Amino acid sequence: MAITFDIVAPGGTRFHEGALESVVLRRREAEYDPGSEVVILSKHAPLLMQVQACSVRFTRDGTTQEVEVGAGVLEVYRDYVTLVET
Repeated sequence: MAITFDIVAPGGTRFHEGALESVVLRRREAEYDPGSEVVILSKHAPLLMQVQACSVRFTRDGTTQEVEVGAGVLEVYRDYVTLVET
């Protein structure tokens, strides 16, 4: 299975990529080391967490790319990863 990754800003969807192997980003939660990374793979358990402004890396067909994101909330459900920027 492949991951679909969306970034949603106040003005609407600003980024959409599908058929991804992984998504890597930084969390912003106090109980974890500041800036620790989370790797999302296919069939990841449901997850809801705060994300700091950072570069998100994603991999498709063995090639890694990056996109800059603002702080927000990340939801992982099944093979869908959605970041809502605040």
